[in-house]
Amino acid sequence: MTIRSLFATRVYHARLPDEVDVRELQVSCRSIADDDEAGQRWCEENGFPGYTSHSSLADLPWRFPIFEQVRNALDRHVADFAEELAFDLEGRPLVLEDLWINILPEGGIHTSHIHPQSVISGTIYVAMPEGSAALKLEDPRLAMMMA
Repeated sequence: MTIRSLFATRVYHARLPDEVDVRELQVSCRSIADDDEAGQRWCEENGFPGYTSHSSLADLPWRFPIFEQVRNALDRHVADFAEELAFDLEGRPLVLEDLWINILPEGGIHTSHIHPQSVISGTIYVAMPEGSAALKLEDPRLAMMMA
């Protein structure tokens, strides 16, 4: 008899290192949201509850040193995860393509979505109000009627 794991989804969970000041990160996110008129306009035009920098700021690590610290921490975590997954990268590094800020109002949600050209996707919760729901992960095969 043979037993194999097929289509297994491994989930990596870790804290940001102490060198990333989470309070500074939270203040920076709020400040950016307050100042990003293009992002605010996109949210209004597209019915996004709250704020996202997704369509307005693609260079957060360049603009704000705290996001460079976050990127460096994520690069280390992703490298560790890729090694644990035994990715055959043929000597090439995985590269963080983009990161953005989402700030949702009470009761706000970020709808189900996929990152189709990503090898690894992730999220960081900088702050969550008391009683907030947990991150919901869904089997991506469901949408293709494969599960």
